[in-house]
Amino acid sequence: MGPAPEHAPEAATAESALKEASLARRLLALTLTFGKFGGITFGGGYAIVALLEEDLVRRKGWLTQDELFNIITVGESTPGPIAVNTATFVGYRLAGVLGGFVATAALVFPAWLVIVIVSGFYLQFRENTWVAAALGGIRVAAIVLIARAFLRMGHGVPRNKANALAFALAFLLVAVLGQNALWVVVGGLLFGVLWYGVRPRLKGGKA
Repeated sequence: MGPAPEHAPEAATAESALKEASLARRLLALTLTFGKFGGITFGGGYAIVALLEEDLVRRKGWLTQDELFNIITVGESTPGPIAVNTATFVGYRLAGVLGGFVATAALVFPAWLVIVIVSGFYLQFRENTWVAAALGGIRVAAIVLIARAFLRMGHGVPRNKANALAFALAFLLVAVLGQNALWVVVGGLLFGVLWYGVRPRLKGGKA
């Protein structure tokens, strides 16, 4: 499979067009987009990654692959659910502080509403074999979508021995040894600073 197509020019054009629209239109676009995400995302916080990649990068062009990857990285390394952090960042970028608030509220509201409705008869839902079977199938589909989104974004990561070693080490620490993901993120940050920042300077190159 070859490298994913570049979407930077399209993303820049689409983002510029949206920013030039009225504030009301931008807020409406954020509400509809993240409200949809909040209503159809199953399988946990990472399930939204596939929707973000497909909708914001490939369809709307609000972000590039690299920008989404960076947002997810920052969202994972800051307190709070990754989906909420991402909604806040994108909303702020497109419509300021109010946009961040609107995008976050639109994402959270559908899930909150469902919890309020379902909480009244939670035991019946939990013990229903049909509901359990349906949720099991949804989880499998969500895993596939998440994997596809990360594979697409992975095309933007430089392919070299250092990155391969860092990936293998991070996978070993988290997936095999069960270490806290926070320390892996911190380690990745230090690796990036040392390998891509300090190392080129020591060799006389540019960071």
